[in-house]
Amino acid sequence: MGDFAPNRSNRVRLSRLLKGKEVVLRGISALKYLELFNDEYLTDEPIFVYAKEMMLDDNLIVKMIDDFELIDYNEDWEIACSTLNQTVNDMLSEPNLMNREVLIESLANYYEDHGSLNDIEISASKKAEFEHLKALAMEFY
Repeated sequence: MGDFAPNRSNRVRLSRLLKGKEVVLRGISALKYLELFNDEYLTDEPIFVYAKEMMLDDNLIVKMIDDFELIDYNEDWEIACSTLNQTVNDMLSEPNLMNREVLIESLANYYEDHGSLNDIEISASKKAEFEHLKALAMEFY
């Protein structure tokens, strides 16, 4: 989903914090990078990432992964970010990553920009839950 251009201040902050780290943004951090969720007053919150090795960093919440080829992501400006499809599926599949309000608002913003949520690909096991959130998102604004 390369349709979103991350804002410069978020890019600079992430670039500074992630410099030299082999990671892919995920969860709320990915939604912020994709400019689907803008919660600027929470700038000190941890950054959710995939990584191939554990990192001791108070700024990061790491999910270990053997190979980045196992996930869908894009890379630009030295930052790798999971795609919207990957991010939504992750948030629906992982209770500790899920923030229902953030996901609904992000889907609502995507809906406002694109006029549809039908192009988001959801795993079969999470379709019913997504359809419920999708209905809430379409009524959000």
